[in-house]
Amino acid sequence: MGTIQVKRGLSANLPSSTATGELLYTTDTKCFYLGNGVGNALTKFENGTQLATYLAGKSDVGHTHTSSEVTDFSSSVDARITLQKAVANGLATLDVSGKIPTTQIPSTFKEAEVVVDIAARNALSAFSGLHALVLDATADATVDSGGAEYVYDGTAWQKISEFNDLDLIINWDDIQNKPTYLGSFENLPDTPADYTGQAGKIVAVKQTEDGVEFIDTVTSNVDGGSF
Repeated sequence: MGTIQVKRGLSANLPSSTATGELLYTTDTKCFYLGNGVGNALTKFENGTQLATYLAGKSDVGHTHTSSEVTDFSSSVDARITLQKAVANGLATLDVSGKIPTTQIPSTFKEAEVVVDIAARNALSAFSGLHALVLDATADATVDSGGAEYVYDGTAWQKISEFNDLDLIINWDDIQNKPTYLGSFENLPDTPADYTGQAGKIVAVKQTEDGVEFIDTVTSNVDGGSF
């Protein structure tokens, strides 16, 4: 088996400094010296025991530390975070309400345009989600007068509101909480059940005043009498 020998020589020939971590040994005085970098004085050890004690207080080449063991950890991390705030490829900040300032939000997510007419809207560099308020939208066949608001869906502009009204077609079946649709007169409460035999008659309030009924119309002269 081979042996490993450290750099050695007479004490008279000992260099004044050497590379960091380099170990030297003087054969005449039997001392060890540890290099601290070129230009720095050597660390002297009188014997192997002293050297072992010194090395015992040093960490292995591969080792870890907890954050509490690093004296300037918190201040260094805070300083690093500060350097990355509100800069390109850095960190977004929060305002006093805990929200990201609009200046740090990409225009894709916040931008809205106000334009004079449909032609100006069509000239915009549109992206999906862009809102445009058109002051005069009458060039849109669905807008009779005034303006309208649109959103670009990535392919085309979609109208979402008008200044005056919004053209909507709503099916009766789609309306929630609507009143019951009776369909015809005879389905109303307190009315005759059907029209059979009621031709030519008119509707009048019953004498009992609790509903309506069909009665004959006046087709002859009425004499009010005399006094």
